[in-house]
Amino acid sequence: MYMIKYAKAAVKQCSGRAHTAEPCHVAALVLLMMVAVCCGGASAATAVEDLNVTYPLGGIYTDAEAVASSSDGGFFLGLANSSGAVLMKVDSAGKEIWRTALPGKGVRSIAALADNGCVMTTITRVVDGSKEAGYTFGGDTTLLRTDGTGTIVWQLPLHDVGAGDIAVSGNTISFAGWFWKTNVGFTQTYLLSTGAPGNDQILLGNATSPMIPFAMLVENDGTLVLIGGTTAYFSEENKSDCAWIAKVNGGVVQKQSVIRIGSSDPRYGDGACGYAITKAYDGGYIMVGSNPPFGVTQAPGLGWAAHVKADLSHAWVNDLPRCYAPYAVIPFGDGYLVAGMDGYDDPVWLTLSIGGAITELNKISQNGVHSTFKNAASISSGKAALVGGVMLDSLTEGILIVLSDPKTPGKPSGPADFTLWIIGGIVCILTIAGVLYFFVIRKPASEPAEKKAARKGGKKN
Repeated sequence: MYMIKYAKAAVKQCSGRAHTAEPCHVAALVLLMMVAVCCGGASAATAVEDLNVTYPLGGIYTDAEAVASSSDGGFFLGLANSSGAVLMKVDSAGKEIWRTALPGKGVRSIAALADNGCVMTTITRVVDGSKEAGYTFGGDTTLLRTDGTGTIVWQLPLHDVGAGDIAVSGNTISFAGWFWKTNVGFTQTYLLSTGAPGNDQILLGNATSPMIPFAMLVENDGTLVLIGGTTAYFSEENKSDCAWIAKVNGGVVQKQSVIRIGSSDPRYGDGACGYAITKAYDGGYIMVGSNPPFGVTQAPGLGWAAHVKADLSHAWVNDLPRCYAPYAVIPFGDGYLVAGMDGYDDPVWLTLSIGGAITELNKISQNGVHSTFKNAASISSGKAALVGGVMLDSLTEGILIVLSDPKTPGKPSGPADFTLWIIGGIVCILTIAGVLYFFVIRKPASEPAEKKAARKGGKKN
């Protein structure tokens, strides 16, 4: 601010010097430009990429489908390739420590435990039929726990069940899923120590008005906050009528609310589904979704984000026009981080302000090859991990990316931050030197006495 004030003063001072007006104004303009560069050069981007590691497991593809931050600073990665599901433990630099083959074909979700182990769900989807004759959908889920070395401690097969999400609170695992045969959602708890199911299964909706949960979080008082859509049949032909949010506690659905029923843009039409949820800074919730049912990546869709208050009333719902399928949302810095895919099959992540405005968007161009970010995990208030799949060397590989918010207090400056501050510091020093030159060092040449007398005499005449 002070530099701008001095630069304006320099321009004003120049206006009284007719014989040096052009050079002086140019110098003052340069000074103003230096101020602008200095003020902008010292600020960093919204997010800095600290880590970018890929994981080829062989076969025709590898996909990273779930991530959780472990208590020792590393990560649990849920990967899948043509051979099946894999759990991998990596350190903070993304280097593999161990891997374990899992039952199932893919990993739906992972939750880290305090003992350096984790609990997760793996899935096997079955799709029969054709577009002309119609599709039938089915599959199984396996709930399992591993210790800190990757050894499977127990596993519990759930036949004809689809997996939405899991959350761990104390010695209880909360599970949200659905029954493939009836397309009805449910929640149920399981003991963390043994995997034994609790006698507290709650149905969500019914066969006529189904509620299929795809994401969930658990409040401190044990309340489950769930979001989803109205169908588990992930195909272009089956639309989800609406995106909903609900609270479940004590075996009862306490409250529920419809968040979105479709897009006002005729290119995308009606239908909506909630994909992911996180806590908002005001105690409410941030949820994201799109028009198609969860998992459909070929139908036209328009991503959206919504802020829902603690009583499930609406604060705002905003479109995400450059993110077709937002599969993850987490707090990040002073806003939120959303990850998924754009409308051209490219993995994309974007940051949102508290009011829902897009503040930054980045994507990994895949030239039309189907790739996406599938999951995200908070590491700290200013750090986040993203996982997905990218096309490299003609094969899809799993990818882990760690982002940092440079504005978060206490965050060490990364290489990009350090470079920006050096450049900004140099420019600021040059600007201050220019100010000193104009107002302290440089003095206008004194006018000879003869010229002064002649000028005064001319004015009198």
